[in-house]
Amino acid sequence: MSLRFKRHYPLLVLLVVSILVLTLALGDQRVIAYDFTRAGASGGSLTALAGFDLSGQVALFDDGVVHSIQISMDADDYDTMISTYQSTGEKDYFHADVIIDGVRVSDVGIRLKGNASLMTALGGRGGMAMGGAGGQFVPGQLQEGGQLPFDAENMPQRGNRLQPPAGMEVPEGMELPDMENLPQIPEGMPNPEDLPADGGWQGGGNMPFGGGGLGAAIPDGETKIPLLIKFDEFVSGQTYQGYTAVAIRTYGTTYDASMLQEPVTNAMFRLAGLPATLTAYAGVSLNDEAETLYTISEVIDETFLARNFTYPGGVLYKAELGSTLEYQGDDPSSYAGSFTQQTRQNDADLAPLIEFMQFLSESDDAAFEAQLPGYLDVDSFATYLALCSLLVNNDSIIGMNNNYYLYYDDQAQRFTLLYWDGNESLSKLGGGSNASTSLQGTQTQRSFRMGGGSNTLLSRFIANPTFYALYEQKVAEVYQQVYASGAITAQVEQYAALVGAANTARALVDAETYASAVSSVLDFITQRMDYLQAEGMSGEG
Repeated sequence: MSLRFKRHYPLLVLLVVSILVLTLALGDQRVIAYDFTRAGASGGSLTALAGFDLSGQVALFDDGVVHSIQISMDADDYDTMISTYQSTGEKDYFHADVIIDGVRVSDVGIRLKGNASLMTALGGRGGMAMGGAGGQFVPGQLQEGGQLPFDAENMPQRGNRLQPPAGMEVPEGMELPDMENLPQIPEGMPNPEDLPADGGWQGGGNMPFGGGGLGAAIPDGETKIPLLIKFDEFVSGQTYQGYTAVAIRTYGTTYDASMLQEPVTNAMFRLAGLPATLTAYAGVSLNDEAETLYTISEVIDETFLARNFTYPGGVLYKAELGSTLEYQGDDPSSYAGSFTQQTRQNDADLAPLIEFMQFLSESDDAAFEAQLPGYLDVDSFATYLALCSLLVNNDSIIGMNNNYYLYYDDQAQRFTLLYWDGNESLSKLGGGSNASTSLQGTQTQRSFRMGGGSNTLLSRFIANPTFYALYEQKVAEVYQQVYASGAITAQVEQYAALVGAANTARALVDAETYASAVSSVLDFITQRMDYLQAEGMSGEG
């Protein structure tokens, strides 16, 4: 044995023992170890080694810093990812490498993410975007592989009126409408037969909430696309700091210059004691493009449940757009487009959810009031409604029947409704007029149905005097926590200062545009407080 080997033998033993300890502690979970030595004399990126998690130097969702995420993927894969979605609607995963705050994670899965936000982004880059009435048709913006939202050439016409397909048989007892006297196509909306084949629809502002419409154009030159990074898609057990995925989020239905809505809304939900995903800001670059500001968000999965629930081993269901919780029988296939089971797919099913929906639809008023607390955490639900109301989060169960999860604790045999995706709150989905939207008193029944139609749980909950009184109690409590305390204004100012400082060093956003957008959010908060105080809310604790 050489002298040099003897000298380093204790270190070798220590290294082996350390690896054994980590193996016993972490089991078969594959995570990432890192070499924290800088590459080269002048510095460089941190590089990944095979091994175990040393967690990096910056917490992934530390919202006191603006993170850096560099994504590298094959350019052809990127084009295929876009064209596949535009032609089929599928969001397939592709291989990529990422560097997060200087720490490399190899062979992760990357896919497109979002619905309205994604269509808006792709519409601005040449793909199809959904539009509201009052928009305009923009020639030459349909990317190769994209599709018009209708068959402009073969759609039956009579002037500006649609005709039933040739040979259609009318069901017994049903009469066709008077096709000669149908309302005309709204002014400003083109007759489909007059549209060129190579254009796309750019949305207007005549949406249910007022404001920008689902196809609002993105400023020229923007390439921001919402993405999902899944660390374990191709490498089983791989995580980053314990997280299996991170959402890279951007536009919703209108151009989001402030990037404040979701981080601020999530912070207010947590302030009120409800589970909400962790968020932060990041400068994101794809294949050596310049960094651009995004928000990053935790996803609702097993990691989220473990952080927020004493018992995280239950069943998680995601509500799809328009999930009204209406009972449609015991066949699980009847709910295929309404709910997606996220956890325990191998040993659980929709049975608890179907039973809950049957109760909501068939129980009489007395049974509903007496038994609902056995099915649902009603205190949490009332707080959720109060927050959505006060923050004007209409892209939720109160408006679009959208963006919520249901977590079933099969030990307590009770559901908790979980908030998700607040990037359309704080007036963003409806323009500044929503500062005067009342979700209390006589207007509640109407306002809770803006956009998405009735929801069985919501309709019965607010119609019940006992539960409605609980909701009003939560409105008063949340108003104090969020508005009267100054918490929401302070949160906006904190994030704006953080982004402003990072922008000075890294040029992530246009400073003037960003400052104006922040000012608009602060104006909305002031207007919302003024309105709520006029409606009887007190600023006194």
